[in-house]
Amino acid sequence: MARKTAVALLLLALTIGHTAQAADPPPIRIGSIMQMSGPLAAYGQEAWANFKYLIDKINAEGGIKSLGGAKIELVLADDASLPARAANEARRLITDEHVVMLASGLQTPEMLGISPVLDELKIPTIAMMPAGSASPYLFSLNFPYDRGYAKTMADFLAWLNKEHGYHIKTVAMLYSNYEAAQKVNEALKRRLPELGFTIAGEVPMDTKATDQTAALLRLRAMKPDATAGLVRAQEGALLNQARYSLNIKGILFLGGTGGFSDEHLWKDVGEQIAQATLTHDLFGLTIFSTGSKSDALQATIKDIEKNAHLPFPVSATGLGGAQAARVVQRVLEAAGSTDRDAVMTAFKALKMPLGDKDLYMIRPGGLEFAEDRMPVDSTGLIIQWQPDHSQQVVYPPAAATAEPRPMQ
Repeated sequence: MARKTAVALLLLALTIGHTAQAADPPPIRIGSIMQMSGPLAAYGQEAWANFKYLIDKINAEGGIKSLGGAKIELVLADDASLPARAANEARRLITDEHVVMLASGLQTPEMLGISPVLDELKIPTIAMMPAGSASPYLFSLNFPYDRGYAKTMADFLAWLNKEHGYHIKTVAMLYSNYEAAQKVNEALKRRLPELGFTIAGEVPMDTKATDQTAALLRLRAMKPDATAGLVRAQEGALLNQARYSLNIKGILFLGGTGGFSDEHLWKDVGEQIAQATLTHDLFGLTIFSTGSKSDALQATIKDIEKNAHLPFPVSATGLGGAQAARVVQRVLEAAGSTDRDAVMTAFKALKMPLGDKDLYMIRPGGLEFAEDRMPVDSTGLIIQWQPDHSQQVVYPPAAATAEPRPMQ
């Protein structure tokens, strides 16, 4: 009897040990606020689909290994493209859903909306889209207004003159009239004169307008050599429609990001107008481009196209979601913990050099965050469109896949 009891106890101990070893570590809950409805839904849905696909891929490949293979559990919230709702959802995710960080789309208005909540509840956040950071807890993949957007556009125009024989002397500020674009505009007005350009005037585009003909008539009357400014996708489509109907020639259009470089433009403006405007005298500033020469980026695009089965092609917005997923993975691996202080330390120490297998942002300096929580290397990509809807990168030279086309 004693021997049977001992054997039974041994088997029980082995069973308990095996069960303990087989038990999965608790999931890592991450909140994701996206514009799944409302006027910006197309961007939120794309960012979410690509972000989730990469997170699912990370989980399938073993999860977060420094946490015993813990899987990432996403908790999605729809902010309906409304800053106030974004703030409410941030609070709910943190206090009710007990997420350890936020990884979200967030245009600039939504970023400003949630920042007081982040300051109060002290939760690390990675955002894919906002130009700027208003909270010490928010890190963004986008560019700062001045040393990112404004510097890239101003330097590009000077480079066109010096290296490619353009004769740009006067520049009109053409921009969507909202917070981020206003700040980029102010920075451009400081930087352009320092490089020898004259400001021809300003044309702020009403973000509620359904036609930009009046804005383009004002622009044409100024007779600038070029334009520069931050233009949203909505205004960009209307701008190019007005540019086509007014048959505006002899002005170089330069803008960022969605209004000049987003893949949706072809559909939004129509094939005939796109062929006549997007492929002539227009350059777009963007964070990501499917035309970039990067093995890691092209491999990821092919993987998503083949295996994700998404209802839309891979775009700059989608690549932002994919990059955010890899940042989340790297930060959690480095932290080795879900403690918020450890996660914050990992964000500040993140370094993904050029050529890294998980880096989709094509920057000579790779990806790491500066004191303003924006990328240290914030040089944007300048693209030109091809008639087949593809993009070529023309600037900076280290990332270029083609020479800029001459004015027509």
